[in-house]
Formats: sequence, structure tokens, C-alpha cells
Amino acid sequence: MTQDTKKQKEIKKRRTFPFIFLGRLTRNSIFLLLLICLLLFVLYMIGNFQGFIDKSQLRILTFLSVTSTFLCIMSVLGFILETVFLFFREKKSSSILSMLFYLFTFTAGFALIAFAAVIKHITIGVH
Repeated sequence: MTQDTKKQKEIKKRRTFPFIFLGRLTRNSIFLLLLICLLLFVLYMIGNFQGFIDKSQLRILTFLSVTSTFLCIMSVLGFILETVFLFFREKKSSSILSMLFYLFTFTAGFALIAFAAVIKHITIGVH
């Protein structure tokens, strides 16, 4: 090894972020939460056509709103984590694409929370 390659490897070691596994963990948990939210939404829609009991439908909506809330929280944390990674990675485009993905999942989670809240309010009614 030449002196230049040793210096480059040494500089690269200093620039790496020590908690790189957090990005993968956050991304995988967001994928899982998004999948669960979509499955609960589809289950609610199927329940409308199959004639589920009102109590079951409300329980599905409650699970949907809780899961969507966790999805929004994890999306915000992932977005913050990607902004930190943006300074440590050499490939800026992957961080920007990840940030766009986190914005999309936050928007989807917020839309599902709003959907569940409106349907619950309509179902329960105003007292």
C-alpha cells in the first residue's frame, strides 16, 4: 500500500457515522409499519362489504390510527437521521431519495390518521 491510499482509508474511517445501522433499522421498521397500515386499511374496506360488526370496525380503525401514528413518528425520525447522514455520505442522491421516501410515508401516515379519525367521528356521532 502506498502512503496516499493509507491516508485515504484513514480519512474515510474518520468520516463514517458510527450508528449507520440505525438507518437500516428505521427504514425496515417504516416498511413494516406501512405494510401493516395498508393491510388494516384493506381489512377495513373488506369489512365494509362483508358486514363486519361495528365494534370490530371501530377496533380496526383504532389499530389503524395507532399504527399510522407510529408510522408518522418513525418517518420524522428517519428524515432527521437522513439529514445527519447527508453530511457523512459521499452519495448524496441516496440520502435525498430516502428523505423523499420518508416524506411520502409521513404523508401517507397522516392521511390514514385523518381517514380513521373522520370515519370514527362519523360512526360514533356527535353527542
